[in-house]
Amino acid sequence: MDKPMNSQFRLISRLVALGVAATAAATVSGADDPPVRRSQVLTLHAGWNAVFLEVDPVNPEPDQVFAGLPVDIAAGFFARTASAQYVTNPDANIFRRAGWGVWYGPGRPDSFLSTLHAISGQRAYLVHATDPCVWQVTGSVVRLAVRWQPDAYNLVGFAVARQGSPTFAEFFSGSRAHALNRIYRLENDAWRRVTDPTAETMRSGEAFWVYCDGSSDYQGPLRVEPPVQQGVVLLRRPEELVLRNDLGHPLTPTVELVPAEGPAVPLSLVMSGVRGAEGLVGEVSAPLPAGPWVQPLPAIEAGQGIRLPFEARREEVQLPRQASLLKISTDIGTEDWIPVICLRQDLEEQQ
Repeated sequence: MDKPMNSQFRLISRLVALGVAATAAATVSGADDPPVRRSQVLTLHAGWNAVFLEVDPVNPEPDQVFAGLPVDIAAGFFARTASAQYVTNPDANIFRRAGWGVWYGPGRPDSFLSTLHAISGQRAYLVHATDPCVWQVTGSVVRLAVRWQPDAYNLVGFAVARQGSPTFAEFFSGSRAHALNRIYRLENDAWRRVTDPTAETMRSGEAFWVYCDGSSDYQGPLRVEPPVQQGVVLLRRPEELVLRNDLGHPLTPTVELVPAEGPAVPLSLVMSGVRGAEGLVGEVSAPLPAGPWVQPLPAIEAGQGIRLPFEARREEVQLPRQASLLKISTDIGTEDWIPVICLRQDLEEQQ
């Protein structure tokens, strides 16, 4: 792995006040084909598992997603209307109530009753395994914001590190709507109240019930805002990735380039620079390593943000569409995955 970038220029982190979050609603033609993929590994024990799937499986049909695994039931909660659809007392058999889609394995006599026909990323599921197993899912990296149902329990999950993940209290400390710490996690086929959120850590790939008191748009300690829905899509000009700290104390992020299929996107960080006492000398494109790299960033103060302007070194791009992944992690153990895609239509026209 390459060492962090070292430049004669000092990085000027352009801090911005945290205001209304920009919505990356726009899309860029050609950025979705083919999708940027990665793999997620989940460990299932015998019985019920509450899992948070982060990727869209290549083939979303449940028969294919669970093929070869000792999994016979999967259920997802999809009701988004009245709060009466939600429960205030979570139960392991809650999927039998209104609002749930359920898949029964083809070997079960009740398989014809299945109402869940696709497994999607960025969603929570209850998965029943007849034996312990490791479930490896390869799929598209998707970004879907949590749509909180107010004054109700929500079945959710978040991307966190496998080692060194945050406690529930750390993760939700930036949200007044979740200050009540009414959280349930599934253990031994029953929902157990998290009685001390300051001591219990979140788990990678785990889903849980958490009560949302009123409305909320909280997405976690670090709010990551790509320029468009697909991520960071680079044509001929730089594009900014914005990181905002939604906690009440400093948060230190790290950005890592993870190759997807094919060669990595060669990136430069467009930054302002100073040379000693000479003062501001303008913007400089600081090349990052051509392959995988890890770049620690300065701490972001509470309520502030940092803009990361990236540009592709187009002369090094080999394909009409070249893609990688940016993994953004924090010192408290949260993670976020952002596709970074460079499009060179001139190469496509030459083919």
